[in-house]
Amino acid sequence: MRKLKNKVVLLNLLIFIISLFFNAFKVEDMGEIKDYASIEVFLSGPISFLGGGLFEFLVWTANIWFFTSILCIYRTYYLASILTGCIGFCISGSFLFWKEILAAENGRMGEIYSLEVGYYLWLFSIFFVIVSSGYLKIKSKNII
Repeated sequence: MRKLKNKVVLLNLLIFIISLFFNAFKVEDMGEIKDYASIEVFLSGPISFLGGGLFEFLVWTANIWFFTSILCIYRTYYLASILTGCIGFCISGSFLFWKEILAAENGRMGEIYSLEVGYYLWLFSIFFVIVSSGYLKIKSKNII
């Protein structure tokens, strides 16, 4: 069971890391379409609230929930992992419904042109942590 748990943790992290190598989304701003790389969004997300991007920061917090969920798997707290994974998935999935995003620190908003592979891989990594936590919970035969 320990080997399976370690493989699941590594696979979840691998999917997340792979998502960082792709573009997350495209934004139309001032007549131009700009690509946002996932790694750029991941690294700038923690300080986005300083530029006025409160909602952008809140979406970024899905990463915190994801890593908490991974830690819970590692420590065999599967129900906590499912819960934190679901919170992260709801937060990250909410971005699907956004029409615009903060494009500049002066408050200018840009229209989201398209969501790209990096975003969907990120979303899948969070979904996969929920599924794998559930699988490990069932496999451990400790349902409650």
